[in-house]
Amino acid sequence: MAALTGDDEIEMLLSQMGGGGDAAIATTTASEVTTTTKKEKERPQKRKKKKKRKRDTSDGVTEVSTSFADTRLTQNPFEWPCSHKNSQRRLVLGFGLAHDCNGYTCDNEAKLYGSTSCLSCGKSAATHELCISSSDMKIDTDEDPISVLSIASMIVSTRNARCLMAEYYPNESEKHHKHLSPPINSLASTSKLIMNRLDTSVGKVLGKVKKMESNRTASVLISSSDVDLLREKVSELVKTTIAYKEAIKATCSSNTNATKNAGLALIEARLAALAACDEVYYRCYYAYFFFGSANQADLTSLVPHPPTYFTCPGLAWDAKDSGSASLGMFLGEMKHDGHSSTSFAAPLDDGTRELLLKSWCLQERLTSTKALITEQSNPLLTLWQSRFLESLRHLWTTHYAFVKSPLALGAALNMKHCDDHSDPLIRHETYGLSPAAETWRGSIRDYPANFYGYAVPTLAAVSKVLGNEDSIVEAGAGTGYLSALLASHLKKDRIGTVFPYDIAPPRQANAGAEVASNEYHGQVPTFIDVHQAQSFEQAQSMLTSTGANASLLLCYPPPASEMAAIALSQYIARGGQSVLHVGEWQGMTGNKTFESMLHDNFYCEEKDIIPLPIWGTDATYLTIWRMKSGNNIGTQSFSPAIGYCSEAQCSNLARRRCRFARCLQYCSEDCFQTHAAVRRAILALHLIHLSPSNEMDYENVNHFVPLSWVAGRHVEDGGQSRKKRKRKKHNK
Repeated sequence: MAALTGDDEIEMLLSQMGGGGDAAIATTTASEVTTTTKKEKERPQKRKKKKKRKRDTSDGVTEVSTSFADTRLTQNPFEWPCSHKNSQRRLVLGFGLAHDCNGYTCDNEAKLYGSTSCLSCGKSAATHELCISSSDMKIDTDEDPISVLSIASMIVSTRNARCLMAEYYPNESEKHHKHLSPPINSLASTSKLIMNRLDTSVGKVLGKVKKMESNRTASVLISSSDVDLLREKVSELVKTTIAYKEAIKATCSSNTNATKNAGLALIEARLAALAACDEVYYRCYYAYFFFGSANQADLTSLVPHPPTYFTCPGLAWDAKDSGSASLGMFLGEMKHDGHSSTSFAAPLDDGTRELLLKSWCLQERLTSTKALITEQSNPLLTLWQSRFLESLRHLWTTHYAFVKSPLALGAALNMKHCDDHSDPLIRHETYGLSPAAETWRGSIRDYPANFYGYAVPTLAAVSKVLGNEDSIVEAGAGTGYLSALLASHLKKDRIGTVFPYDIAPPRQANAGAEVASNEYHGQVPTFIDVHQAQSFEQAQSMLTSTGANASLLLCYPPPASEMAAIALSQYIARGGQSVLHVGEWQGMTGNKTFESMLHDNFYCEEKDIIPLPIWGTDATYLTIWRMKSGNNIGTQSFSPAIGYCSEAQCSNLARRRCRFARCLQYCSEDCFQTHAAVRRAILALHLIHLSPSNEMDYENVNHFVPLSWVAGRHVEDGGQSRKKRKRKKHNK
């Protein structure tokens, strides 16, 4: 076969990783399938005949089965069953990734992923190699390099690389740093061993992509365009891994004066490489939604959904013990490595602490996960919790936020601001501690937004909605995640209706034909039947008489778009009485026309505002609005959720918004000063450490942007802009 365009680059990258050509290609061999339990060894080996699915002549794949998509709401993310329908284990844990171990053994039943720690070496499951068991099905990449198991083996190798980066640190470097610490519960290993094992794992992933490119025309699973996207993500993984290895070398050889800077660079290189690992995982995961129904049962035991991947102990990381320890240190309730319990404590006030633990349901993660497993699953909330805890582990417990925050805030003071305030993506840009921290933040938010939704509903939000509304029409429903969550509670609690619609619904779970791709969600299967409608009027015409007085729900309507305003105007014309809005005011949802229309015709009381979990980029609230009628205008809230000052005792509209935490906004310097203690707590939730001696500058536009710019009414001369953060759209 003739060489494909880009082969030279692939070979060069493979060479840099310490491998090349077919030697780097991963198959299921004795070195991958390591020690299993005695019970597993005694199971008879069966080879499943591969069943291929029909495919049309277009670039996309058309046939979808519902079973794998349906397990998104039923799979327990804390105890992932890795057993196939015949009770054979699909994934097994083997030897230590970068430490001596005879093989992972545990006392859990075979149907579960594994215990928290290995009985052989005492280390966490995350520090052991993950493999696909050969007792079930041999991976034959020569026959079909884009098969289900071949792509699953790419996820496995990517996971192993991820754990090498996150669960180990070079014992020649970070442990002796005065200012920084290794991630909590990580293990010391030699830099040489870590880098050699990284070469092996990442080299396998890259070798698989090369095989895929050579066989893309024969693929029955993944389209040619998806192969290109996957190669792009894998190339980024290789480059960031090389950068991480260079950072390890620099840290190990740095002198005393350069130790802090080298340590910061190592953490930032690690964040970038971990984010690249996750992008490869998500691209592989996306492919499974388009595999035929014949092997759907295989997928549920082989491929973890994102909440499971980042939550089940020992998969992507040690989410149970390291996650709880990170939260305990953040709250000042746990000592670590000789430091007092207050050394890592965030400056949380009582209100912010209650918000974090009770409203966002993190209290249970400190004790037991059983309380989080209910009949009404909320996997997006579980995923947010796990990613927040992992962010604490890498940005807070390492002391990175403590060291980097004053440097980042100081650098922002002298940064030139952009003069193009007409672009909403620039106006609403949220700064992070570093480009690497921003990349990390984007990686933990953007893909969940694509696969689930842009906002994370909590039990408090769901209860508030269902406590006031019986019938709901959701405009621009996307995947229908929020509607599905509301509908699942309605079925249990009382009779009601939820009717989601979208101008271009993502692929329906039961669709049998190709449909138009959704701009933000691609062709991810919906969680509920999302109806196709061009407008609210058309959607309303589909409803029965019971839906005539339904409430209008808008969850993250597109920014700088008339969509929300048009839906609201049609709803008002139909005599609508109640609006549920999920998003941020003067921000990345809706536009000024929508907000003015909502404020002029409806009122929102303080009791009808629920703050939702933050990804670090947006200020997200649920607000419930009632129609004004005669003297019934209610008691209008003065919450920052609808544009007012963050200082609790103030009722003025805000004039400036914080660039580092968008939920912080003030009307004056006086309110800014009064709110200092609460501001430090809110910034800590955004992983920014602000001490009384290291304050922000209220009048500096790179610390607090004028909200007149946000409204598009003010333009000043400026210089070169920062790289803007985009509201990530789906690539397909």
